[in-house]
Amino acid sequence: MSWESVSYWIEHHPGLASWVQAFGSIAAIGIAIWVAASQRKAQLKMTEKMARDKVEALIAVVESASLFVTTLGILVEKNPSVFVFKESWKLVNKNWLESSIHSLSQLPAHELGRGDLVRGYFGIMGGITEIRRLIDIAIGADAFEEQEFFFMYQQVLSQVRIVQATWISFQSCAINRK
Repeated sequence: MSWESVSYWIEHHPGLASWVQAFGSIAAIGIAIWVAASQRKAQLKMTEKMARDKVEALIAVVESASLFVTTLGILVEKNPSVFVFKESWKLVNKNWLESSIHSLSQLPAHELGRGDLVRGYFGIMGGITEIRRLIDIAIGADAFEEQEFFFMYQQVLSQVRIVQATWISFQSCAINRK
């Protein structure tokens, strides 16, 4: 049976052409609704993925800063001489700390999406800022340099532990958000 014979039969049967046309119109409407729903679903998935990727990038910034603080803590735990600390500070650590603070300060914390992540972010930011303040005081000390650095080491280690604990909490909140 060819299409010509089907077409001839439809055209010459009274009322059948209008039924075929009505059925075709209903099918076209159904397909249009299905296509629109599929596109909407795909758009929603893409939007959700972009939001997840953005939060992952924000979390990576916080992680990077926290890892640097851990590295700095390892140096401070060794109680290096004032000269060694000042040189490593001048050559490497100062730039890393400033970069961490700058990156964190540019981060739109409200886009982390949850209060526990925002609080963790501010805890880490506060700890890193305090570490910078403590080191600046010790570096700027004119008298009793050894004592100033000993005090700074103790205070920095306390802040490092706070940042590490906050990072662990932040990390578990970030994992639970998924």
